[in-house]
Amino acid sequence: MRIRRERLRHLRRKRGMTQSQLAAALGCSRAAVSTWETTGRLPRPDRLQLLANVLGVPVCHLIEDGESLSLVSLRLTAGMLAKDVARVLKVSKSTYCHVERGRQKVPPRWFPILSRTFGVPAELFASLREAPPATNADGGTE
Repeated sequence: MRIRRERLRHLRRKRGMTQSQLAAALGCSRAAVSTWETTGRLPRPDRLQLLANVLGVPVCHLIEDGESLSLVSLRLTAGMLAKDVARVLKVSKSTYCHVERGRQKVPPRWFPILSRTFGVPAELFASLREAPPATNADGGTE
């Protein structure tokens, strides 16, 4: 998942802000803002939400289209950390991360909670495409 570099730059300039001014508003370095605008690398979820607030747009307007729908994309769009979602679900962070990484299916009892948390239909979670399992250095899965 990447940030829309040109849109970020456009929104910042539209508000008459320099990279340094935006960085000050976000509590980060100018280099961080420059990195987002040049590489498309995403800021941390809490900073991504703050960035969207400062620029006056929803987080989804800052993230590239074409990303497959996943728990990761929903969480990041909501500006949440994995531990935040785990807290809402009343499970451990490691349990949530196993599901988010596709090691386990999304438990049906989570559907209504995730639906309220992310503002999407509960039915979506039955067919949600989780992130593929991470690969290790030799190309195998963990």
